[in-house]
Amino acid sequence: MHDDAQRDAVQRYVEGTLSGEMAVMYCLEAVPDVDALRAALDAATVECAGRAPALARSLDALADLVLRNRAGCERIARMLASGVDSDRPAESVEHGIAFCRRLFDWSVAQSSESSVALYSLGNPAILEAATREVVELLVARGWVTSAREVLEIGCGIGRFEQALSPHVRSITGIDVSPRMIEEARQRSAELGNVSLLACTGHDLAPFADASFDLVMAVDSFPYLVQSGMALVERHFEEARRVLRPGGDLVIFEFSYRGDLGRDRDDVSRLAGAHDFTVRDNGTRALSLWDGVLFHLTSHLRPEPSNPK
Repeated sequence: MHDDAQRDAVQRYVEGTLSGEMAVMYCLEAVPDVDALRAALDAATVECAGRAPALARSLDALADLVLRNRAGCERIARMLASGVDSDRPAESVEHGIAFCRRLFDWSVAQSSESSVALYSLGNPAILEAATREVVELLVARGWVTSAREVLEIGCGIGRFEQALSPHVRSITGIDVSPRMIEEARQRSAELGNVSLLACTGHDLAPFADASFDLVMAVDSFPYLVQSGMALVERHFEEARRVLRPGGDLVIFEFSYRGDLGRDRDDVSRLAGAHDFTVRDNGTRALSLWDGVLFHLTSHLRPEPSNPK
């Protein structure tokens, strides 16, 4: 490993705190070259074979994961090397939203799976497993039930609309990328309780007050943060508006800033400003994807008192 980020990712994988899929993604983000990654893993495996056979087996398994998903990894490396993606703060909210629209229109044309989760390595089976893990958590926590109406901010190709459709009364997905929405509609065409809408990215204006029981955002808030905290504030305000009393706001991954303490502080501040109670403030509840969970509930509004 010739890059600190690569070494860190592989170390976390070896220690069991990071999945192989995430380790490969982080390695490619650091150095988007599949051949170089394979060569580095192979060299490390040979070096460890005699003195640390267990470590060698782990490294060999990681190299095998790259080999089995080589085409997807190469596609991801090309996407990363193109420079179309960036985690730099946007010049303005308008620039940030326009950037996201271009990015995801372009990304879905390269690979549906990779466009919503690079760690899927372009493999539909890996994406399905990651999606299932999130859905199982949502069901186990009682955030989705057959009586609940759900809104997803940043639905991408509609993978959660498909997966959650059997578990909820209805689910609506919104995205700033028209091509993402087109793909999502094709995938969900037969599902009667799924609605999909291309949105402006500014707010939740198409929806009435108190119209949802759950607002969820899976890896979409980082793009709001990148576009400016004013847009994040607006979405907290809007989520509070469209949620019914006692409803849930569930965010997987708040930002890509690499500072969990700062994310926790921001979520706490936003919750206080917009009448939410924080239940989970940056916990790791998944194994395949290392997205961090934030769960907030809207306060129950007091019943009006009867005039005497």
